[in-house]
Formats: sequence, C-alpha cells, structure tokens
Amino acid sequence: MKILIIGDIHGNTDWEQIVKDNLVYNQIDHVIFLGDYVDSFHIKPNDIKNNLIKLLHFVKKQEDKCSLLLGNHDYAYIHNITGITGYDYIFAEQYRQIFSQHKELFKVAWGYENPITHKYTLATHAGLTYKFYVKHIFPMIDDKESFLYKISRDSPKPLQLHEILNYLIDKSNILWKVGNHRGGSGTGGILWADYLEIIEDRYPGINQVFGHTPKTSVQVNLFDDDLIVCCDSYLNKRTANIVLTL
Repeated sequence: MKILIIGDIHGNTDWEQIVKDNLVYNQIDHVIFLGDYVDSFHIKPNDIKNNLIKLLHFVKKQEDKCSLLLGNHDYAYIHNITGITGYDYIFAEQYRQIFSQHKELFKVAWGYENPITHKYTLATHAGLTYKFYVKHIFPMIDDKESFLYKISRDSPKPLQLHEILNYLIDKSNILWKVGNHRGGSGTGGILWADYLEIIEDRYPGINQVFGHTPKTSVQVNLFDDDLIVCCDSYLNKRTANIVLTL
C-alpha cells in the first residue's frame, strides 16, 4: 500500500496541491491527514475556517481514500478545552459546530498491517509511547469490567491498536494527557506526546507516523525494524508531507 501522509495544516491551503500532485504522479492508495486543522499565528481565523470546510468537502467526496485524524487543537474545540496555545475564543463555537457536524469523518488513529510481512503501521497525531499504553490502555483491555475488555472479547479477532484507540475517541480523560516534555506530568497521550517522548520510549515492533512536534522538515528514523516518522514542518509555515510504501 502506498500512502500519502499530510502533517499539521493549521489553516495552510497547500494541502490541496499536495494531494492533487500525489494522486496524479504517485498513484496513492490512501491519504492520511494527521490533524491540527485550525489555529495559526500567521493565517486569519476566517481563512482557517473556510480552509477547514473545503478540506471536509474534499474528504467527503474521497471518503474511502482519505482518513482525517484529530489533533490536539481540533480536540480542544470539540471538548471545550481552553488554554491551548493559539486557542481562538472568538471562533471557538464555529469550530466546535463544524467538527461536531462532521464527527463521522474523524478518528484519532489509523492503522495498517502488511498482509505479507505482517508489519503494522500506526498513524496518530502525536504518537504512542509504550509507557502510555502500559499505564492507560492495557489496564482497560485487561479489566473485565471495562467496556474495552467487553468489546475486545466480543470481537471475532484481536483488535489492532488503531481500533482500540478509536474506541476511546471521546475519552478525553485518557487521550488528553500532557507529558513532561509539553509542560504536564508523566507521559503524553496520542494527542500530546512530544517527538522526543516517542524516540525515547517508542511502542516496540511497529512503524509509527505522527505530527504535532514542529520541525523544519520531515524527520525519518529507523530503530531496528521500526520506522518512526515525524511529519510536521510548521516551523517553515508549510504543510509537511511524505509518501510511504507499507
């Protein structure tokens, strides 16, 4: 499978040309947007809103070929969490309504297992650390009283990581965890983990693709057989993107 990863947009309109070029020249099977569609220090809020609406219309027409993941900025408006950097109090209600009206389009994780090599690739906004999984996710799978345990038990086959994480999409008490690297405590969740947290404590045995941590260019690392890709070049005021063959 050949996928196009598009990092944090933050109101930038260049995603449209990126998608158009790659669909034509690279014969992409799937496009994954890593979240953070709103909030910017150099783009006007009304332009950000209109860009978000245009993106949603595009994805609706290509729904089988696109995945929209939620970033921490998007999640903040949906769940009325203020205090995030760049939070737009004036446009907050409009953003919340737009996200709510298109709730069915959004997920917090995307995953794919190569049918031949069985190598699994996980895409989230900020990445998954092993500590976060052990502390917050595994106990829910192992707890016979939890809804996640019951869902896992009733599933005809073991749930993959992205399926588990997407069941938690409305559990802000779990997903909205800010770690030490971002001014919180402990380890950050899939909406808040810093690039360094993933490098220092990556979930072993899988490929990971995420954005969230601004860089000047896309960062690609290989640890053992695990591919770690940070796709966020917001420091250059441009939308990061990369094509991966999985």
